[in-house]
Amino acid sequence: MVVKIILCPSCGEEIELTDLYEGVEIRCKFCDALMIYQEGRILLVDTNEEFDLEDLQSYEEEEGEEEEVEEEEDYYYGEEEY
Repeated sequence: MVVKIILCPSCGEEIELTDLYEGVEIRCKFCDALMIYQEGRILLVDTNEEFDLEDLQSYEEEEGEEEEVEEEEDYYYGEEEY
């Protein structure tokens, strides 16, 4: 079960998070970057940079949400034509 998909702040590769709890270590399988989730933020251990979880959210997740809205709008537009 995937909790969230984020983009690695080091290389941009998608990472599927299956467990998200305080102190969990996350390792990118592509570039081997190590991150730690703490206080709602992702800490990139190599550089000590912190990132908001929302800023690393995968674009594909957002795109999927927009598609649902577009379908509803198309349906609504179709009713207006009648």
